[in-house]
Amino acid sequence: MKVAISRHRQALPIKLLHEVTAFIEESYANEGSDFASNGEHDLLKKLKQADFRTAFDVGANTGAWSIAALTLWLNCRVHAFEVAPDTYKELQEHIAASPFADRIVLNDFGVSDANGAMTMYYYPDSPELTCDSPRHVNEVAVPFEAKLERLDDYCKRHGIEQVDFLKVDVEGAENRVFKGFSDFLDGKKVNCIQFEYGAFSIQTRFLLKDYYELLGERYWMGKIYPSYVDFRDYDWRMENFRFCNYCCVSRDRPDLKKLLEA
Repeated sequence: MKVAISRHRQALPIKLLHEVTAFIEESYANEGSDFASNGEHDLLKKLKQADFRTAFDVGANTGAWSIAALTLWLNCRVHAFEVAPDTYKELQEHIAASPFADRIVLNDFGVSDANGAMTMYYYPDSPELTCDSPRHVNEVAVPFEAKLERLDDYCKRHGIEQVDFLKVDVEGAENRVFKGFSDFLDGKKVNCIQFEYGAFSIQTRFLLKDYYELLGERYWMGKIYPSYVDFRDYDWRMENFRFCNYCCVSRDRPDLKKLLEA
């Protein structure tokens, strides 16, 4: 069968069969960034009973994640970070129109492994793709000077001693965020982490394996699916570069892991 399919791969029926199976595989792998359907929103609901008090939204975009978290986590305060000026203005507008303005701290700068400034790239037609290098060849990139700060320094400045949930979606620079938060991560001061993994790892050379090596000793790690998190040890076959989100739970908090894996 395999030889026959390979030999006739240019035949229309085989091409159609491949498209169907590719769609099934994409769905099975939960590839995509649709917050409402990819399991991210389900994860927030499952953690409602954890009664989180402090969350960081790094790469807040226009505030969808922050608003969802504040809606479900009634005693939580969110610190949101958005580096692109135009997107930050939209974030301000969305929060001002919500009932949560008194429970969120808005920051018009990005997060990285060093304090200072660097050139970043904004995509007017797809603002959510803002990143630290012009990766999207089919989009018009507008360079801008971005302000950046390490989260360890941010927490010192604000007197924050514990973070319940850290959500990071920064288009391939997630590892830099973690390196700039090493004091808290090494000190077991962050209970849960969510980060995006995908094709950008090809360009950054920071693979899923590297995230496991960076975080795996202190956290259970698993891929987020609708209704549960598939916690498991690293296997090279997981290195598929399909866009998805991973969740990390402190090994000191088995209660949180239990909430998410059911």
